[in-house]
Amino acid sequence: MKRRDFLLAGSAAVAGPLLFPGRSLAQSVVALPAAGADGWVSLMNGRDLSGWYTMLQKSGKGVAEKRGMVTMEEGMLHIMGNVAAGAEPAEPGYLATNQEFENVHIRVEYKWGVKRFAPRLLSKRDNGLLYGLVGADKVWPTCLECQIEEGDVGDYFMVAGARGVQDEHYAGLFGETLGPEGWPGPPRARNVPAEPPAPEGKFDPSSFRKIKDGNFELLDEWNTVEVIWQGDRSAHIINGRTVNAASKLEQPDPKNAGQFIPLTRGKIAIEIEFAEIWFRRIEVKALA
Repeated sequence: MKRRDFLLAGSAAVAGPLLFPGRSLAQSVVALPAAGADGWVSLMNGRDLSGWYTMLQKSGKGVAEKRGMVTMEEGMLHIMGNVAAGAEPAEPGYLATNQEFENVHIRVEYKWGVKRFAPRLLSKRDNGLLYGLVGADKVWPTCLECQIEEGDVGDYFMVAGARGVQDEHYAGLFGETLGPEGWPGPPRARNVPAEPPAPEGKFDPSSFRKIKDGNFELLDEWNTVEVIWQGDRSAHIINGRTVNAASKLEQPDPKNAGQFIPLTRGKIAIEIEFAEIWFRRIEVKALA
């Protein structure tokens, strides 16, 4: 199959519904470029990586572009597609926006490539949509992650000290228990917490994972991943299905050790991990 045929194969998934109708919300932290008629603003110009920068675990900023680890091809973002697979492990990192955002609807469309890299040659293909990225650039920075990994798309990772409370979804998040504003209500059958309290000293907010409800991604076609991020809460939507939601999102307070403040603004980023992946859409819409 030719590259262009591969990229065009499969249809784009239907975008999920906006979860917060009828609310008065602040605009983005920075002024967004002019939106299209539908309100969406593309964060890719289709030509180069203007507006973005890269960070690698050991090599630091600006190196991934020089190595061809991230490129713009045929109007799309291509990650790890122009790197020769070798015996040496690949270096992870991310591609981040220069701007910060808050109160936004984020939408990306991705499709897996075929290349895999050590040390995950036999593992699931893995990537991630990061948002609320704050503080120093490092691998990994303080942020929230909507996981993009085979079989796990929509999981939360609370990274580098970020934390939050997963909304209950005992009966599922696909409409049956949604409240009038689109957020999960109390379970119908019984009050079952989404995550049991961890033993004292066992909870690690830097790496705690919140498992999605439902498996709706397509392994060999284009997928739509959306994040609704409103104040200190967010929801993950995969191919039109709400699969995860969390509230009381917080980050460590940089001015007061041991204290936390709401995580309501930050950069948006795409991971560079150990598998080839294409993104043909990365865009935001201000919630208003």
